[in-house]
Parts: sequence; C-alpha cells; structure tokens
Amino acid sequence: MADTATMRFRRLFLRLGLFVACLVFMSPPVYAGIGRGLTRVLLAPLEIPKAMVQGGLNPVSMVGGAVTGTARVVTGVVGGLGEMAQGTASTATQAAQTAAPYAKYAPLLLL
Repeated sequence: MADTATMRFRRLFLRLGLFVACLVFMSPPVYAGIGRGLTRVLLAPLEIPKAMVQGGLNPVSMVGGAVTGTARVVTGVVGGLGEMAQGTASTATQAAQTAAPYAKYAPLLLL
C-alpha cells in the first residue's frame, strides 16, 4: 500500500517538475499569460464564499450568492484556461505557433 502512495507522489512530483521546466524555458510573454491564467483558475473557487458574504446573511441572499459565485467560478476557470492556452498571443494562429514546440511534452503529463 505504501509503495503505491510513494509511486503516486513521485509521478505527481515529476509532472509538476515537467510543468515548471516548461514554464522556465518558455519565452517571457507566454510565461506571463500562463501565470495570469493559472492565477484566475486557482482563485476562482474563492468566488463562491465571496458572493455569499456580499449577498448578506439571510438564507435567501446566501443561496443567490452561491448561484452567482458558481457562475463566476465557471467563467473564471474557463477564462483562465483559455488565457493559459493562448498565452499573450493576439490570434489563435500565433498561440498555436507559440505552443506547438511544447505540445510534444503533453503525453508525459499523462504517465
């Protein structure tokens, strides 16, 4: 049982290491776009409690805040992933040309 947990940890560590290595070797504009997108994705789940507190403390506005926060989470995650995919390229063609050299490393993340 401990061996499988150790192997999972090693795989996770390897994946994170490969991701960081890809970020280090990318050009700075692409790195900045990925950083902004990653920030949006990581901070998106905090929108639910934020919207619930902003709505007030009565149960009806808390439920409304939860619905509003959920919508903000979905848009934040989708927007962040789009920004990470695009980098800072102004068109989809430029984004594809920028990301193409690194696409060959994608199967390594699935190991």
